[in-house]
Amino acid sequence: MQGGKKAFQLKIPHAKRRLAPPDGCQYQHWPTMSTTTLGTRVFYVVDTNIIVDYVNILPGSYDYEPEEPTIDLRGAHLVIPTAVIRELSSFKKEKNDRGKAARIALRRLREMFEGWICDIEDVYSLQAPLLVTEREQLVSVMPVHKNFKDCLPFNPSDDDMDGQIILATMAVAFAAMGLPIDGTASKRDVMRFSTRRMYAPNSNNFFKLGWQVVLLTNDNGLAIRARERGLMTERYGYKLPEPYTGRRDVVVPKEIFNEFYNTQRIDIGMWEEYMPLQPKLVANEFIIMTLKNEDDYPRDYDSHNDPYFCNIGKYDTYEKAIVKLKYANKFPVRLQNAGQAIYAEALMDPHIAAVLCRGPAGSGKTYMATVYGYNACKNGDYIGVTVVPCESRSDLGALPGDLDDKMDPQVQPIKNALRNYILKEDSKLRKDLENLRKFGTKNDGDEHEGGKSLKQRMNERVDLIWSNWFSNIPIEDARGRDFSHELAIYDEFQDQTTKQADTLIKRLGEDGKIVITGDINQIHAPYIDAASSGLEFASRQLYDIPLVAQVCFTEEEVVRHQLVKLIARRQHAKKG
Repeated sequence: MQGGKKAFQLKIPHAKRRLAPPDGCQYQHWPTMSTTTLGTRVFYVVDTNIIVDYVNILPGSYDYEPEEPTIDLRGAHLVIPTAVIRELSSFKKEKNDRGKAARIALRRLREMFEGWICDIEDVYSLQAPLLVTEREQLVSVMPVHKNFKDCLPFNPSDDDMDGQIILATMAVAFAAMGLPIDGTASKRDVMRFSTRRMYAPNSNNFFKLGWQVVLLTNDNGLAIRARERGLMTERYGYKLPEPYTGRRDVVVPKEIFNEFYNTQRIDIGMWEEYMPLQPKLVANEFIIMTLKNEDDYPRDYDSHNDPYFCNIGKYDTYEKAIVKLKYANKFPVRLQNAGQAIYAEALMDPHIAAVLCRGPAGSGKTYMATVYGYNACKNGDYIGVTVVPCESRSDLGALPGDLDDKMDPQVQPIKNALRNYILKEDSKLRKDLENLRKFGTKNDGDEHEGGKSLKQRMNERVDLIWSNWFSNIPIEDARGRDFSHELAIYDEFQDQTTKQADTLIKRLGEDGKIVITGDINQIHAPYIDAASSGLEFASRQLYDIPLVAQVCFTEEEVVRHQLVKLIARRQHAKKG
């Protein structure tokens, strides 16, 4: 029941002919339910962009059911204008996400309405809907009578799809009011339609009319044009739950802190006794513990400089305790903040088979995964590292060179990480860089390296490491792979759809490990937003699994450059 709205019962005549529904059909023809009241009857006219972006608004079999829509459509009457079906038909041959959504939507609509035959007059006047039993929802397809616009001061052309959708919404309103929809409406009838826009949607006068028509659209231009003609519009989407970050910053009693500092563990019983208001701990969730008063810290503990991150624990579901970080101090590079310590622990832990890391640009997501993979291969933990840039490139075949040459631009972030790591670890290269800065090209080591510049020597080192340990494949090929005895890095995972993500997270093989990185605020793929991103989907699917760790960097943990940190901080403030 939509709050504050009157119940509105559709009284619909029995159809003259009705065929049997297909096997397994979950729809009923409304005339068989003519004595039923479904509660509030609100007409929602659905725009094309809503169906393309949120195809599950239509009944059907679901690969993924959204958590919670922004508008509860249970008990409503969904109306699909034929103009929308025309647009979907024009999209269905496209080889992209929009084309795929259009094909799914058209198939679902056909499954719904195939087998039912009704009078055309009933269809024009919304008197022949289908009842979706599971949703207690009516669904109609709305053709606009060819003469309907004769009585209106609004005459959109057939090619004006937005105009046709507005016209269909006006026809729904006329039908709901019991006005003629064949163009014979009088000026008084049109005035009745026009004056209703004077009432606010939540006023008592508005609902004395006994109906409500709303155009669901996320298109700003269409919404403006519709409101100019007295129509109500609303956006539609999914309410996202607070994303799981894999970490918890908690101010704890000194008894808890001292117990962890001295024994390097906190049993679950003690944690629940002292922290009864805290949510349930999740497998491999990291707990960053601080004290309210600076004087309560142990005397030998420096809360402002803790290179071993002794205040961070990880919840171990097998031990039923929060335990100290066991592997982070073995990471090949110095860790600069709590986020990097958590990420290093997850990467280095041999019991964790999948790591999902997200956060702002410059926090070290790709860099740390690359450094870990390189050193793990040298230590014999893996036979190699496979990099999967999570960006589908249909134009790869048009680029020159072999597959490695074609994909080289997409794996440059990994090679750049290797280059930065080599520069930090190789004292000779660092010294040459210092000489280059002081003296220019005359003293950068040319006489000892056959005249090669510092950049050329670094690139040669990177190419040698890459050829020995690294490989890259297009994401289309990764979907048929089994990553056994190797590390797979899925970079920029936020650009995947939920179905693609579901396939990719199942590619793990024997003694392998997958690292998923991404930033939900940097989605570049068309027709994907935060609600439909594969990164959020993967986070939900991998939640609370002992073999999985999730890591989320904060804006304060950006290490690339001070400017990048300032930008990330400003973007976070605007978002908040």
